[in-house]
Formats: sequence, structure tokens, C-alpha cells
Amino acid sequence: MHNLLEYGKARLDVLREQVGAFRQSPPAERWFSRLFWSFWISLVTFPMGYAIRDIMPLVCLVFLALYYRHNWQNSVLRRLAAWPLFVCFGLMVLIGVVFSNNVSSSLLHAGSGLNKGFILPFIAMECVRNEKDLLRLVWASVLAVFWQGLDGVYQALTGNDFLMGYPPSSGRLTGSFDDYEVGNYIALALIPAFSLWYILRQWFSRLPALLLCTATLWPAFFLLAGAGSRSGALAIAAALGLWCLLASTGKRLKSLLYAIAALFLILLAQGRANMDEVLDDGRWSLWKMGWRVFLEHPWFGAGAGQYNAAFRNLGLAPEKDLITISHPHNLYLDMLYAHGLVGFTFGMIFLLGFSWWGYQRIRPQLLAERSYGRTGIYWRMTAWFWIGFVAWLFNGIFGHDFYRVWWLALAMSHLGIMIGAVVNGLDVSPADLAEQARRDEARDGQTARP
Repeated sequence: MHNLLEYGKARLDVLREQVGAFRQSPPAERWFSRLFWSFWISLVTFPMGYAIRDIMPLVCLVFLALYYRHNWQNSVLRRLAAWPLFVCFGLMVLIGVVFSNNVSSSLLHAGSGLNKGFILPFIAMECVRNEKDLLRLVWASVLAVFWQGLDGVYQALTGNDFLMGYPPSSGRLTGSFDDYEVGNYIALALIPAFSLWYILRQWFSRLPALLLCTATLWPAFFLLAGAGSRSGALAIAAALGLWCLLASTGKRLKSLLYAIAALFLILLAQGRANMDEVLDDGRWSLWKMGWRVFLEHPWFGAGAGQYNAAFRNLGLAPEKDLITISHPHNLYLDMLYAHGLVGFTFGMIFLLGFSWWGYQRIRPQLLAERSYGRTGIYWRMTAWFWIGFVAWLFNGIFGHDFYRVWWLALAMSHLGIMIGAVVNGLDVSPADLAEQARRDEARDGQTARP
């Protein structure tokens, strides 16, 4: 008991010292710390509901503004040469509002996405200054998919999820989302969590690392299978193929085969590999109507969020579901009908531009590490956040509308983390990154000692 009390007293003393050091640190450091941990918490608690997803980005935005005030010169955004790509995104949104058939409705629709989603890349990119920050963000992704996966397991066993009490929807697991769209969330959130393998391999041999990684991520895969999301399955399959494309020097056919095999296995686990079910999917009708709306408004579109009104004005109706449909269930058709060819072009410049920008900078680093026989984790973690963003583009083939808040927010978070890691990582050699990680670990160990 005496030893326990002494240990507790020592820990309190350490905490007081840390608080004192924090108070004495420069303003830029204090605001960075608040920004980082607010964003970290938002990633971990993302599935907890709309309140979290609506409030936390705004809290982070306040801290971001104060961080820029004190450290703009060293910010990632100031050093990002590719910032005009964000202008292209802004122009796409502007077109979707200004040329809309219902300006106020489109402003509300696009504004919700911008308010909760588009600010996140600017927040996220400033949260990665070194390997330690990137590592913590990977752990945030791991924690998020782990607890949400466990919630899905609990829902399967009891009939209701633990957090919100939601039952399955149409026989498919929903977790805390109250809808099987959780499959898209868990798929995209899982992708950066794959970096856990490389983290564990720093501490364990192959077999223990495999067992720990499997045990940690298995609940998330269980939820993905139970949600029955084919677009989520496509995202995971694309992610595996993209990793092979990014890190391998071999034939590209290998990447495609890996992706196809993964897609088939996940669909088989979901029980949704039936070709008749695919052909009978209501999305085909929605795609036809989306194309018709685009042909009526080819240059500047019908306006963001105007899909339902636009196809009904043409006298069209869904073939499968006579309910109100708010989007064509395809990211690219959504961009086409809402923003026309002009807006679509700006949007694709933004999406493909950052995809190519990241590829051109991450792949050489991975290949350099391989050629030198190094197994660092910084660029591997960065790569999986890039893959998470690009996999969203595959997920979008069968997914939601562009402005779907939670969907856009997650993709933009992946994008921002990747940008921050690339911008700050290019200034540091692989050897320096490893040495920095060792110093951080040693410093943390010394701080933790009584």
C-alpha cells in the first residue's frame, strides 16, 4: 500500500511538472496541443452521433485559427505548393450553388458539407509534425474501428447496439449509425488502421504481431461483413490493390488480382456475391435518372442537393423504390448532375490532383526505404492515409452524394493527414525520422519515471 501511495504521489508530481511546462511553452505549442487532441478525440468518437461530428470540427476550427495566428510561418498550408487544388474545389461548390434551380436549398445542402467536412483537411494537415503525431493518429483510427466493431458484435449478439440501442436494419448491422451505411464508414476508417501491422512489428515477431493485429481489427471486419456494404467491400479491395501499386516494383497485374480476390472474399462473407441481386439493384435506375438530369443541365448542373426535384421535374421516378431519393448513389454522377461539366472538371482536378500529388511523393520514399533495406513506419503510415483517401474515390462509385457530411468528413481527414505527413516528411531523411522517433520515445520514458 505504501509503495502504491508513493507511486501515485510521484505520478501527480510528474503531472504537475507537465502542466507547468505546458503553461510555460510558447503560445504556438499550446494551441497546437489543443488543436491536435481535439482532432484526435473527434477521430476516436466519430461514430458516436451527429452531435460529435457537428461540434468537434468547429471546436478544432477555433484552435486552428489561433494556431495560425501564432505560427502561420511554419504552418503546412503556407508551405503547401498544391494549395490551388483547394481553389478548384471551391469553384465546384460555387457553381453548384450559384447556378442551382434553388439557390437557397443548394446553399444549405453544400454548406452543411463545407461546415463539417471541408474544413477538416486544413485542421488535419496541421496535426502532423513528426512521426509521433502520425503514430498517434493511426492509434486514433485503430481505437475508433475497434470500439465500433465491438459495438457491432454486441448488436449481433443482443439485437441492439450498446451505445444508442439501435436494432439491425433490414437484417444488416448498423453499429451506432442506425443504418447499414456504417459499412462505408468502417471500411474507410479501417484503411489507415492497417498501419497497426507495421507498428506491432517494431515490438513483436511476425506471429505475435499477426495475432494481435487480427484480434484488434477482427471486430471491425465482423461489422463490415454484417453491414453488407458492397461499396465498403470495394473500398477495402481497392485499398489492398493500391498498396501493391504504391509499394511494389512488380507487375501491376498482381495488384489487380489481390484486389479482386479481396473483393470476392468480403462479398462472400457478406452473402452479397449473388449476381442476380447485383443486377436487381435499384442503383441502376438511379444512375439512369442522374444521367438524364445531367443531360438537361450539361454545363453548370441542376444544383447541389437538387437530384430529387430535378428528376421529378422531368417526369421520372425510381424503378425500385418510390421513396424520396436525394442522390444518384454515385459520387461522380452526383458531381455531374449538380455541377455540370464545368463544375465536374474542377472537382476532378481537386480529387485526382491530390491523389497524384500524394502518389508522386510517397512512392519514391517507400521504394527508397526498400532499396536501403530499411523498414521505417513513417512513410508506410502516410501511405495508408493516402490509400484511405483514394479508396474513398472507389467507394464513391456506388456510394453517397458528394456532400454527405460524415462520408466527406472522413475522406477529408485522411487527405489532410496525408498532406501534413508528406509536407513535413519530405524535409526529413528516413534515418532522421527513425532517430527522431527514438528520441521521442526516450523522452517520454524519462518523463514517465517517478
